[in-house]
Amino acid sequence: MRLSKVSKMPRQELLFLAKLMAPSEVFPLESSSNSILEETIISSLGALFSTEPLLLPELETFFFHRLSRILSVKPQPEDLEGWSGQLDLALGERILREIQPLLQVLHIMGWADGRLSAEELEVYDAVFSRLNVLRPFRNRIIEICTQSVPRATLVADLQQITHHRERAEQLLSFAWVVAMVDSETHEAEINAFHDLAEILQFSRDERREIAEQTVVRLRRLRRDEPGISGPEAALRVSGADSFVQRVAGLSFLPVLSRGRFGRSSQALPSGVEALHSLTLFSKLCILSGPEFSLLDRVVLLLALLVVETD
Repeated sequence: MRLSKVSKMPRQELLFLAKLMAPSEVFPLESSSNSILEETIISSLGALFSTEPLLLPELETFFFHRLSRILSVKPQPEDLEGWSGQLDLALGERILREIQPLLQVLHIMGWADGRLSAEELEVYDAVFSRLNVLRPFRNRIIEICTQSVPRATLVADLQQITHHRERAEQLLSFAWVVAMVDSETHEAEINAFHDLAEILQFSRDERREIAEQTVVRLRRLRRDEPGISGPEAALRVSGADSFVQRVAGLSFLPVLSRGRFGRSSQALPSGVEALHSLTLFSKLCILSGPEFSLLDRVVLLLALLVVETD
């Protein structure tokens, strides 16, 4: 999570961060070089921590301290490399906690036919082997996804979400749009959707309305933006991004949904984008934490982008 990796970020990420962190800049950021965007980000971040100019090592220490407070990591200023590694792991753990209910939703959908096929397992492997922040937890995630879980355990694990109706509704909408992503919805997936709705305590009328609204939003989005990617469509149709924007006051989706798989020339298995959407959803949920200040959200967003930058 070293800040020197900012120089390796794709341009769209640099531009997004520069606009987010330096909204009062009068020069046109769109026409600025990557090096100027990088300087803007570093100097603006320094201004958030101190009234005096900070050198990169000093700024990184401030950044690590703030991130350590957010992620409950013990500071290790005498060992920046070790500290950085601990922050990487803590960020991955935080995302894993957010994504576990979503993996369980996918588990319900994936096991709808009573088994998890090799092709479905390949989807999990394709996603979590490519995401740096979750790569250390790949085996644990595969275990969650491949082991059959008793319904009572799923009910207990998803119980906390039933108290947050808007989040539960988005989760159910997300499940339906994932089922629809290949333009086919099988009977087993329909039954799995109703089982999930039962766990989340939605009535028959409520779940029908959620499914119908999801279909309408997806059709409208595909009509208006025919080239939209699977992850962005799933997030926007489920209402996740609008929820985050309302809570955080900012939309992080434009930068988080870009290019993590598009850079690979290898053919990816069907369903990768839908599963990747779950990870995006989890990152958005972290950034919308109601306990965070704007600086906390900026620090978390920068951390997420730095970790995923090779």
